[in-house]
Amino acid sequence: MHSEPQTVGALRTTVGAAATIQGVYGTRGNLELLACDERDGLWVFWFNSDAPGSAPSGGVQPGRWSEGLAFARGMRFVQAQILQSALGPEHLEVLALDARGTLQSWYWAPEAGFRRRATDVGQGVRRFAAEHDDGVLRVVVDADSISTHVSDATGYPVRSWRQRAATPWERASLELGAHAHETLLRAGVDEREITPGTARSARSTRDGGTDELTWRGTDGVLRHVGVPWGA
Repeated sequence: MHSEPQTVGALRTTVGAAATIQGVYGTRGNLELLACDERDGLWVFWFNSDAPGSAPSGGVQPGRWSEGLAFARGMRFVQAQILQSALGPEHLEVLALDARGTLQSWYWAPEAGFRRRATDVGQGVRRFAAEHDDGVLRVVVDADSISTHVSDATGYPVRSWRQRAATPWERASLELGAHAHETLLRAGVDEREITPGTARSARSTRDGGTDELTWRGTDGVLRHVGVPWGA
């Protein structure tokens, strides 16, 4: 196992699966993790990926997670995803599905923090999956039907959305977590300690290439472990 499992946000009342990406801060690229609060808003946590012995960054020791930042208060969310943006530069993109079925679009900029955009991605949404490529966001949405909503970088940070039919690969992207669950089992995590449906994975370049695995334990606590690529 690449690293020992760590709890994330143990003092926060988060629910469901978390979403993780590799960010751009620090010498190795930090990790950003997004989770839904149990009742109100979202939590973002970040992991200091710098080498052991490096100075703390933002009050967080190397190899440790932050205590978390709350935002989007006043709404309850059921699914959220965070992506590193190529724009800004160093901005973050957030897609967040609220309990009413509205898929909201947010972004983070160093000078402004998290801001919700005026235009939502869709209504009546049950689940979604998103990817970011050179400023273009593609969001696969499961609502009355499965479709893909695309936004290019025109007018950024404002985004508008055009809808088209989802490809078979895009439809498959909605089935989240199978790879992560299998990798956790190979890494020695007891299946009885994984809340079903909460395993997620993201790839980072730290330490030569790492699968960043997150899951919610049966005790309700989020956990993270890094596993070498191919392990």
